[in-house]
Amino acid sequence: MTRIRFSYVTILLGYLSLLSCANISSPQGGAQDKTAPRIVRSNMKDSMLNFKADKLEFEFDEFVQLKDVQNQLIISPLLKSKPKVTSHKRKVTVYLPDSLLTDNTTYSLSFGNAIQDLHEGNALENLKYTFSTGSYLDTLQIKGKVIHAKTGLADTSSWVGLYNTASADSDFFNKKPTYLSKVRNGLFQIDNLPNKSFTLFALQDANMNLRYDSIAEALAFFRQPVQPLKSDTIVLYLFKEAGRILDTNTSNKTPLRGQVMKAQPLSYSCTIDTVNKTKRTFGLKDTIRLKTESGFKILDKTKIRLYQDSVLDATSKIEIDSSMRTIQVLTDWEEEKNYTLTLLDGFAKDTSGKEFKGAEFSFKTKRKSDYGFLHLTQSIQPNTILYLYKQLELIAKVNQTDSVVTFSLLTPGDYRLEILHDDNGNGQWDTGKFSNKQMPEILERIEQSILIKANWENKIDIRKTSTSAIKK
Repeated sequence: MTRIRFSYVTILLGYLSLLSCANISSPQGGAQDKTAPRIVRSNMKDSMLNFKADKLEFEFDEFVQLKDVQNQLIISPLLKSKPKVTSHKRKVTVYLPDSLLTDNTTYSLSFGNAIQDLHEGNALENLKYTFSTGSYLDTLQIKGKVIHAKTGLADTSSWVGLYNTASADSDFFNKKPTYLSKVRNGLFQIDNLPNKSFTLFALQDANMNLRYDSIAEALAFFRQPVQPLKSDTIVLYLFKEAGRILDTNTSNKTPLRGQVMKAQPLSYSCTIDTVNKTKRTFGLKDTIRLKTESGFKILDKTKIRLYQDSVLDATSKIEIDSSMRTIQVLTDWEEEKNYTLTLLDGFAKDTSGKEFKGAEFSFKTKRKSDYGFLHLTQSIQPNTILYLYKQLELIAKVNQTDSVVTFSLLTPGDYRLEILHDDNGNGQWDTGKFSNKQMPEILERIEQSILIKANWENKIDIRKTSTSAIKK
């Protein structure tokens, strides 16, 4: 009996051991698929002539899907209507009935990033096919770059279109262009063009209808017809036409009936760093500014006093700006000196007559050796304004009257330069106007970074051909 029980226990343990070995677990996954789909078969060859088929079929080495194909797929010249595009398993089909195609015309299809594998979403980029409904391929091109006229930065989102030269200006408002290309990293290129002239436009199309129908959209145009056979790299300058600007200032709006407006605390800020009074923190070109949202209604200048050490600075000037929210204290600062700004109680009152409380701010000015200097050599051009920036801050604005321009007392760091070609000499950038073919003024952005070090002079020669020479 004991032997029988021992046998049963042995069999049971063996059975449980087999069950534990047979537990089902999910297999370990391999490396993530990072490869894009690859074409293995198509019903047409690239650059095919005498195209007569009613559809294009592309078969891939894996299951695929279409993403945003209506915006990604560009067929140039544009068709009367968008073709039907489908995907099924490994196949993508573009339906092109005869009614959409024109005889003896070269077409190019660019799929953008529309074709992706089904599981990982890896996109097949730069898939482009060309075919002709005639016996030859058009092989000419127009290429160039698109720059924002106001900032000098390369554009990354506009479309460049070609119209027939016989087109009226109104076609830019009412019709889509004949040929179309997307700007990428500031550059555009339109291929497979016939040997004929075109009018050239660029458009930041906010509503995606490929027409200029809103002053919120930026545009660019080339004054002269362009000929693909003779065209070099073309520069287009984007601008927004002047229009009505919506009033977003809510400070003067009347509150709704029954709405309680919370009173703003009576406070102000001062542009003085007082963390370490012995450290040279105040710049020799800086201005003391007192700012408040409550508004300085009444100002008592006798209660605002600036001292150098213990001596009253009688040369200091106290001003208030037109917004009545900023008080400025100006003087000719001496290097490495201790100053104290003393504000007595009631130095100003707000719009309700409430007094601002006084305070005291002590600081020390920098030395001239804490700064660097920049000498720029530039070809003298009429109506030219130089802008010097440190990051996003405008440091200096100079009307160029000499071939050498000097910027002094610059804090160490990296700077950049912009050149405004102020054609009308009014001291500011002016936009263009399409109706009378007025081009925008051009702001030339110098990409070279300018390094400034303390107690050091940097000399840079930026003489070169003005961009205004290629403005058409």
